[in-house]
Amino acid sequence: MAEGPDATAITLGQAFRVLLFVGLYVAVPAAGILAVGLLRLVDFTPASLILAVLVGATAAAMLALYVHLIRKYGLSVGDLGFRRLSPRMFHLLWQVPAAIIASACVQGMSLAAFGQFGLDTSAVGASNSPLSLVTGLPVAFIILAVVIASVLTPLWEEVLFRGAILSGLLRRFGPFLAVVLSAAVFASVHLVVLTFPYLFCLGIALALLRTFHRNLWAPVVLHAVNNGLVALIVVTAL
Repeated sequence: MAEGPDATAITLGQAFRVLLFVGLYVAVPAAGILAVGLLRLVDFTPASLILAVLVGATAAAMLALYVHLIRKYGLSVGDLGFRRLSPRMFHLLWQVPAAIIASACVQGMSLAAFGQFGLDTSAVGASNSPLSLVTGLPVAFIILAVVIASVLTPLWEEVLFRGAILSGLLRRFGPFLAVVLSAAVFASVHLVVLTFPYLFCLGIALALLRTFHRNLWAPVVLHAVNNGLVALIVVTAL
């Protein structure tokens, strides 16, 4: 598949420039908040520090997408890939669980392989998630963290990775290579080596949903369900 009829009208180079700006926008407030906490200019607890970084990074990422993608290129919601829901979306009833189960199986096999080489895989688990630190906060703040992780993060990440980067890759490469490369970028930017297999497999599923449904709502739903399950496991496991 070269450029599809609903592909976002930006090039691959433009898409990666947007990715760079998002990274810069996220890094500045995150580093600033961490510095304030480490220097004890504000008496953050570990939980409140994580929440502050989460809120700041999310706001910064959404601002970067608005300034450097939506406003700069004059894109509408439809241009980004958000379409009216159609009966085809009912396929998500089996596609979403299939994608999550397949990703979990790949992750499990990868961890088993890592263990054979003597690598410590104990860092992979709900109790080691950054979200686990916010469980010491009041319920309202925990709900805020879950909403950010399960709703806002899937929205802005899908606009970036499947709305911009995947579309840019589809303009340059065939569908197979575009899907694989977009998944590799998605998994790599999360900077967690041990969960790379899961994120890569999930990234492939998200890209396939985008191309199958020709609607960005489809990968948003999968992404939201995935993050929601992780948040649920983190909150209930502690």
